[in-house]
This record gives sequence, structure tokens and C-alpha cells, in this order.
Amino acid sequence: MLGPQLSLVDRHHVLFRGKKLLYFAGTDYHRLSSHREVIQAAVRAAEQYGLNPGGSRTTTGNHPLYARLEEKIARFFESESATVFASGYLSNLIALQAVAHRFTHFFIDEQAHSSITDATSLFSQPAIFFRHLDAEHLQTLLNKHATRSFRPLVLTDGVFPSRGEMAPLQEYINRVQPYEGKVLVDDAHAMAVAGATGKGSWEALSVDRSFIYQTGTLSKGFGTAGGIIPGTRQLIHPIHQKSLAFSGSTGLALPMAAAALRALELIQQHPEWIGSLQQTALELKSIFQSMGFDLPLSPTPIFSLTFYNTRKNNKFYHHLIEKGIYPPYIHYPGAPEGGHFRFVVTSAHTREHIERLIDAVQSFL
Repeated sequence: MLGPQLSLVDRHHVLFRGKKLLYFAGTDYHRLSSHREVIQAAVRAAEQYGLNPGGSRTTTGNHPLYARLEEKIARFFESESATVFASGYLSNLIALQAVAHRFTHFFIDEQAHSSITDATSLFSQPAIFFRHLDAEHLQTLLNKHATRSFRPLVLTDGVFPSRGEMAPLQEYINRVQPYEGKVLVDDAHAMAVAGATGKGSWEALSVDRSFIYQTGTLSKGFGTAGGIIPGTRQLIHPIHQKSLAFSGSTGLALPMAAAALRALELIQQHPEWIGSLQQTALELKSIFQSMGFDLPLSPTPIFSLTFYNTRKNNKFYHHLIEKGIYPPYIHYPGAPEGGHFRFVVTSAHTREHIERLIDAVQSFL
């Protein structure tokens, strides 16, 4: 089922059913998709290079913009190398096509993103689901399936998109280390958001990145488009050699590559965006918790509010519209039964915007 038709009016408002409403939703965590300099970079590239590289990167479509973007991504994540491609949804499949042969079993968080479950379904390794964020249940399953040649790969979101929880990566690492296992972390909602400098969930949790594979996207924290994988040369080289999803698809649209270059530069030039976003998120979550809402106290900008009551949720929906705020009432996979309001605060929201949201919620209680 498609969502409602929305169009951005400016960086903070959408047009919904003829009304201009304040927007606390989506995944554009720094509103870079509408940043003037990012848009200008895309326009210049479209005029200079056109829209499409004209082929796979392993044939005639390996445009120089990709190398520049990958170099900048590697510098941002302080990784040896990086690769970029057209869709973030493909990132887990592309990574697995390079490394799956190293592992005997897949252990997947039951609420992992569909891009993870879709990717693992294409391989012969058993896919075993553990309870959401439950390292103890993971340990039970590891014990159950361990054999002499056993080598597990745990697959999880770094930041879960419905409620903003962060996976306990260190606990997972501790449990797979005895088997020489690793953790594949889909950091789509953590890149440019989590960690002191936006490198993702592993940075936020001070995890040794040598035990993880990190996948992600440019479409959320960086506000543009395309999938990315930063990592060692031992990861990136096999991707180029073995991944049919990478070699068989046309590269990222060239204007998006240029836009991503500028977005990365802006994030690096404004590290305060990340810190202020995390601080605001923690402040808002503490306020909503004090109002009685059940939500995890993490520094991610996702707020899941629900009354666990469809009738009351519907009333809240109309109340928000009356208050001039778009009601992000969704039923996305991983949402509580009966749906929830997935609010998102961004680094571009002003104090006045945030106070309006707090007032709108408080006045309904």
C-alpha cells in the first residue's frame, strides 16, 4: 500500500491535502536533499556529464566521479577503501556475494530490514532468526548449531528504522568471536547520524570495526542516493570481482554522485550538526518518556510514539493536523501492532519547530 502523496514546500514543511504542515518525518536526517549547494552540485553534473554513466562499472560505465566519491567515503569512514552503487537496498546482497562463502550459518535479528532477509534468502547457508536485540537468545542458538567447522555471521541493523534502537554490537561480537565469526551491520540509519563523527553504530558503541562488515546508503544521513560499503581492501576487491549485483547493474546516477560528494563535504565541514542532532534527540526522548511514552533512550533521531490503541491513534492523527504538524502514522514492518507515529527530528529543525512538536503532543494528553 502506498503512502500519502506529499511534496516538500521547503526544508521544514510539506504540502498534504492542500495544507502546509511542519514536517517531522522521513529519513533525510540533515535535510541535505534540499540543501542549495547539494542541489547545485547535482545540476552542474547533469549539465556536464548527463544522467547515466551508460553501462556497468565493469564495462563502460566506470565514470571518474565514482572514484572521487569512493575516496571521499573512505576518508570519511577512515576505511582503507569503499565502493558505491545505485541502490542502498542492494548493499547487503553485494557484501554477501563477496563474503558469504566464509561463513556456515547466518543469524539474523528477527526485525532486521528486508534488504537483509532478502539477501540471505539467495544463499545456501541456514538462516536462523534470533529475538530482537537479544544477545542471550543468539547465544542459545549459536550453542545449538555449533559444529567443528562452524563459522557464524550475525546480520542486523545498526539503528533500527522504526523505533531507533541500536543493536548491542559488542555483545554479538563477544558471542561469535570464539567461532571466528563476524557481524554484518546495515548502518543505513546510522551513517552521518551515530557516533561522534557520524561513522555509524560501531563508532557510537566503540566497537572494534575489524569484527564487522558495514553496509549503508547515501539516501538518509547524506540526503542523496545510492548504496555504499566502506571497508578493507580485502572486502572491496572481492566485491568488484565476485558480486553479480554490483557488476550486473548500472552505476549510481552521475548527478547523485556529485550531490553525494558535496553532501559529504558539508557533513565534514559541520560536525556540530551530528552532535546537536544527538543532543536534541536525547532531550526530546527524555521529554516524551516523562509524558508516559514507551521509547528507547538512544541518541538516534527516530521517535516512535503510539497509544497502542487504534482509536486513540486516529484521534491523535487529526489533532496533529489541527496543530499544523504532519502526522507520520505508519504501519511499516517492525512497527507496533496498530501502527505508530514515526517522528524524526533533524539537525535543520529550529528550537521553535521542536517546541511546536512538544506542545502538540502534550496538548493531546
